[in-house]
Amino acid sequence: TNSCCSHPRKGETYDEAAHRRLFEELGVTTPLNFLYQFHYHAAFGDRGSENELCAVFVGRLVDASRLRPNPNEIAEHRWLDCRELDVWLNETPNQFTPWFKLEWKRLRTDQRAALEQICGPL
Repeated sequence: TNSCCSHPRKGETYDEAAHRRLFEELGVTTPLNFLYQFHYHAAFGDRGSENELCAVFVGRLVDASRLRPNPNEIAEHRWLDCRELDVWLNETPNQFTPWFKLEWKRLRTDQRAALEQICGPL
């Protein structure tokens, strides 16, 4: 439910990790802007839980043909605008991870101006 993610390596900043993972997962580079950090905890029934501190970056890539998804990292991808994502999330929320639903809600509210710079008017 996200373009790329990982944990920074020892001695690596969040910014360096974000750019590294963007290239490793999607085969692209683009300027990224750090927005904020957030903590979440989500249980997955008897399968376990996640307890994470996440750094959120946004960037803009206008040409989907530049994507070179790494098949060792990404099983499937889609090119969507923000409104298409809203529809998909509202119609089938069970297809998304708990943290993504929290994150998208925050991006749509608290970070609306930053999101509109990427998506256009929402």
